[in-house]
Amino acid sequence: MPIMLRDLPLPGRARERAAARAIAALPAYQVALWPDGWDLMPDGSVAVQDTHAMAEARRWYALARRNRSRGDLRSALSLHRVFIPPAILDLAGRTFASQQAASVAVQLVAGDWVLGRRAELARTARAALAERAAVWTGSRHGSGLDAVAVQVLAADLLGVCAAEGLIPRAGYGVRVRRDDGFGLCAYRVQVETHLDPYARRRVAEALSAALIPWNRAVGRDLAPSLVISVELIAPALCRLV
Repeated sequence: MPIMLRDLPLPGRARERAAARAIAALPAYQVALWPDGWDLMPDGSVAVQDTHAMAEARRWYALARRNRSRGDLRSALSLHRVFIPPAILDLAGRTFASQQAASVAVQLVAGDWVLGRRAELARTARAALAERAAVWTGSRHGSGLDAVAVQVLAADLLGVCAAEGLIPRAGYGVRVRRDDGFGLCAYRVQVETHLDPYARRRVAEALSAALIPWNRAVGRDLAPSLVISVELIAPALCRLV
């Protein structure tokens, strides 16, 4: 009897199964805060931080309160792939003594939702794990930077990079725009300089690297998105729109 193709252990299917097993083995708190809503601290404690989806969901809830909406937001937020129970959102900023304590907490406040979320991640396990692998948080992120602080930080780092010979000594005008739409607040650092395009690319790369400790790449639509982005342009083209 001929061997059917579907009976063969195809590598792609094997990878899918391995990814699904990895999702099944995740602690409950990581499922609830997927893909980047936790920091595992050196002492084993777990610090909860906002994800892009958590921040967007929180703003939807706030908008509904302002509009005195009585409808169920679940369907609307699910359509935008950001439905997260308010009880999970309330955990942002808290620190749990251990991974076990964090998992118990999310199961107590939203156990059924966590089960559903795990099943959802398992359906696209490889994509979910790839999204998690692409996100990161710098060692100094979360220090409460605002637009003014980001502007001062970027200007200081440009000075350091120039002193270290990483970028040319030149005039740099730094502006920062706060993107305060749905999701996590982001900042666009725009540097105005008369350098040629090649030199501008070098400056952008150096400044982006220097900002890493204060920066964060968050999961957004299955791709990483920087909280602080850098743009180098010539003065005549410098427009913040």
